[in-house]
Amino acid sequence: MIASLDDVERLLRPARFLGTAPRPLYLLPLLRTGCLAGLLTPEGADTGWTDRFTADMYTLEERTGCRTDTLSGRDLDALMDHLPDLVGNRWRGREFALAAYGTYRPHWRQTIEATGARLLVPDVQHAWEALKDKAAMRDWFRQQGVPTPDDLVVGGVDGIDYPALRRRFGDRFVVQKPLSAGGNGTYLVTDESTAAGLPSRERWLVSEYVGDTTLACYGFVAHDGTAATLRAALQLAGIEEAGSGFGEYSGSDFGAPALLPPAVLARTNDAMERIGRGLAGLGYRGIFGADFAVRPDSVVALEVNCRVLGSTWLLGEIELRDGQVPTLVRHVAERHGHRTLGKPGQDPADGVQLTVRHTAAEACHVPSAPAPGVYALQDDRLVFRRPGYGLLECGPDECVLVNLAREGTVLHPRGILGRLVARRPLSAPDGRSLNADGRRLVQALRRLYSFGEERS
Repeated sequence: MIASLDDVERLLRPARFLGTAPRPLYLLPLLRTGCLAGLLTPEGADTGWTDRFTADMYTLEERTGCRTDTLSGRDLDALMDHLPDLVGNRWRGREFALAAYGTYRPHWRQTIEATGARLLVPDVQHAWEALKDKAAMRDWFRQQGVPTPDDLVVGGVDGIDYPALRRRFGDRFVVQKPLSAGGNGTYLVTDESTAAGLPSRERWLVSEYVGDTTLACYGFVAHDGTAATLRAALQLAGIEEAGSGFGEYSGSDFGAPALLPPAVLARTNDAMERIGRGLAGLGYRGIFGADFAVRPDSVVALEVNCRVLGSTWLLGEIELRDGQVPTLVRHVAERHGHRTLGKPGQDPADGVQLTVRHTAAEACHVPSAPAPGVYALQDDRLVFRRPGYGLLECGPDECVLVNLAREGTVLHPRGILGRLVARRPLSAPDGRSLNADGRRLVQALRRLYSFGEERS
């Protein structure tokens, strides 16, 4: 049983897992607790991570010198193609357990085992795989008694029938690819021209536009099927000043739910309990997240993700600050045969991350870039104070720059320039625009870079 950080030290650290995720930052709680011996990611780790966490970092970005916009498994596939050259014989005779962002691809096992290592894949039932389709999710929510927006699945090969959908949903409605993540493939339709500009598809999920404010809520299903509701965060999305398009994930604020009416949080918790019980019944174990659109005194469920999410690492930083076993560590442990016990924290907590994207239309070379670490604003300039890796090193009036594009990188359009981590709000209360402090920080971060033409 793992119930404390001492138990993690005793039972998990000797295993020294292999971690794989789209970005090293996503597995920071596993690195801080010493659970990872090696990390496979498309994006490069920040300077100093290898020495600080005594883990080998194998990244596609260091191999190619490029940072792209994709979060798909394609980049992980490309990384696997380079794996034999990256690791050589260093893994021969070792065993690794996969600490994955989502699911793994079967051919990854063959690639890793070709290096001489043995990949241990958790035995997890896959009845919940159908919930990857957003249309199927909505039907499943309703079966659990969880409220959803009014929606409709339509065929999009011949385009969206705007007049018919306007009669049902009103002047504004949301059109989504049923299989998508992170806000990619999500469009706000406001008139006939925007509807006509959508790409042709066989299926679209069309929903009423509920409102601007979205909550991302965490839950956890333990080995015995017990489901617990954890913290909620305000979802930052579509922040143009940070380089995000409509509906695209821009960050998370774990303190902002304190501003919401108690009735909203009560209804969110009720929905999360129903979702957790339903996932447990499907055989799912581990962490999950559900997104809710907020109405004045209620919520409706938008989607559920049965995986590690882009803000799971920040939740883990808050839990480590409180002396708790991070939910991400519990997720990996449960999936590999260790029972865990955790005390769910539901109170709002100071912790914000904001993703800042490159907004140029063409790929650019980065001749100079800032060092990662703790910074403070002085006269609208960010001034380096000390090394830092996440929220745990951040003071009240500081920020931490992480996930930075390195000097010498070719940065593609909409690639991540970096992330701002802080203990104070950086956005408006609805999470759709920056507040004055957030604008100053984003502008100051951009000024720390210089850009040149892509070199051949």
